[in-house]
Amino acid sequence: MSVRNGGRVVVLGVIALMTAWMTLGSGQATPEEPAGVRVEPAPALTLPPELDDFYKPAAGLVAAAQPGEILRARAIYPAFMGILQLNVDGWQLLYRTTNSHGEPIATVTTILKPRGPAPAGGSKLLSYQIAEDSVAQYCAPSYVIQSGAIPVDYVNAAETLIPIAAGLGQGWTVSIPDYEGPNSAYGASRMNAQATLDGIRAAENFAPAQLNGPSTPTALWGYSGGAIPSSFVPEIKDSYAPELNIVGVAAGGVAPADYETLVRHNNNGVYAGLVSAAFVGIATEYPEMQRVLRERVDLVGQFVFASKKILCHPQGATLFPGFNYMGTFQGGDPLSLPAIRDAIADNSLGQRTPTVPIYFYHAQNDELIPIGGTDAVVDKYCREGAPSVTYVREFAAEHISGVVSHVPGAFSWLKDRLNGVAAREGCSITSPVSTIPDPQFGQGLSEILPPMAQALVGQAIGQRK
Repeated sequence: MSVRNGGRVVVLGVIALMTAWMTLGSGQATPEEPAGVRVEPAPALTLPPELDDFYKPAAGLVAAAQPGEILRARAIYPAFMGILQLNVDGWQLLYRTTNSHGEPIATVTTILKPRGPAPAGGSKLLSYQIAEDSVAQYCAPSYVIQSGAIPVDYVNAAETLIPIAAGLGQGWTVSIPDYEGPNSAYGASRMNAQATLDGIRAAENFAPAQLNGPSTPTALWGYSGGAIPSSFVPEIKDSYAPELNIVGVAAGGVAPADYETLVRHNNNGVYAGLVSAAFVGIATEYPEMQRVLRERVDLVGQFVFASKKILCHPQGATLFPGFNYMGTFQGGDPLSLPAIRDAIADNSLGQRTPTVPIYFYHAQNDELIPIGGTDAVVDKYCREGAPSVTYVREFAAEHISGVVSHVPGAFSWLKDRLNGVAAREGCSITSPVSTIPDPQFGQGLSEILPPMAQALVGQAIGQRK
């Protein structure tokens, strides 16, 4: 057994033992099984994906399914930080999707729904992509959100409050996909976006979600790592999932706008540990890139890259700050190597013009993701006649504060789209000093914070009567 795999086994073993203690001691009752669909009961023991058979369908079953087809379904007990019970309905769907090369794979999406019946005609759907930013499966949103999960990835666990408060608080159904797929392909925009679209298909085909099939009004939202699939979806939606009724996409801290600049900017920087993990994540989808990492990275680099496979978002981001990962490649600039250059190009924005309304937001002083790439992509979309682009470039914010300062604006924009308000035609680019003085900021918070508080004290969120 290698040191890397041995470390993973130890980590997962500790997680499984702690999970067993927490879950078996909760005394929860199994929720009633919805009619009309075979739904497995909630697991008695919350295991990480590496140890959970639910995530491991037979290859033949996956190959025989269509994109978005549900392979298994089960009830879950959603909880904040794995401990505080959420008073909502929850399920997980294992479904078929497609990797970067058109081959069938399977992943999971978590479906959350307010208690009670849906409105006449079905509910609306918010697909929220959490910034997973890691290449270990136990960091996946579907594990993090379950009762009994150990909150190793406390950053992602905290982020689940955004779709819970903003989505369920409005009475919408929420889909939170494991868009990185079975191999935790962090940074692989194309595969991540396809998995997100197929997660929407699966949700719309799941009767207990109380949606109205492909006609369901659907919005997407994600920030930073969650913007990787969210921002890429508008470029592939028409070719990959033309039947879906996507009314708007909001993405902030738009990472795939310029991957090359992002990599160079963070080499030797504070966030070197976070960005270097994307090398490992993208390479899981591209065998030639994997070969380069195996053959042309020195022993120190191999150790650093291997460590990413057992670390979640917060640990991976803080380990090896200031590391010169570009310097571990032997034989010149790694971004000039065809295997790496082509993989990055395949996952970068600007390949097609979106046909759905988009809302991009980016801090001008973003210390992690330089804004220049997003500026260039938006300019390209506008020159090519994208039907509706709203772009907010806030000055008095950086990457971390931008999470908070842009939530009300993105939420209000998405709410209008889901309520049938037409998006503004053409391009609207604004550069406010701060979004906080905007009346929309206070109004958005007034709608998000109460259900957030309700969630934390176990009250029903967005309950339907």
